[in-house]
Amino acid sequence: MEKSTKGRLLDAALDLLGREGAKAMTLRAVEEAAGVPHGSVRHHFGGQRGLLRALFDHLETVERPAEGGLPAAVAQWLGPGRTVALARYELFLLAARDEELREPLVAARERFVAQAATVVGEERARAVVAAVDGIVLDALVRGEREPARVQAAIGALVAGV
Repeated sequence: MEKSTKGRLLDAALDLLGREGAKAMTLRAVEEAAGVPHGSVRHHFGGQRGLLRALFDHLETVERPAEGGLPAAVAQWLGPGRTVALARYELFLLAARDEELREPLVAARERFVAQAATVVGEERARAVVAAVDGIVLDALVRGEREPARVQAAIGALVAGV
């Protein structure tokens, strides 16, 4: 089944963010990468800010592993989902500087924290999620492609709480 124009735009935007960074994610570049007519981003999202806001929810669905929990997610983030993981961190930086984008990021993060709370408890979940993000970001920056070391570090962290 072929993706909708909206879905293709969201996928193209994540790919551009992850491969080239926020500056490369112009409306025209996203539309060209998605293979859709000029004006499609404005039509579906109202412009770049609307597209960025929509990316937080889209990211959550794209990054969610089918099964295997956190170890499977780490393997995905360092392997075939590396570009999407890099896009996630680009979105974090954009939201850190832009209060309007912060709202959808925090909402998406709270859902992730709620999932973590089922494993490590509510009082520790936010800190564990932040620590996992730091460990994964460090691995991405270092060019790590093997998830075993990162999974072990995260396992030790979770076991320690």
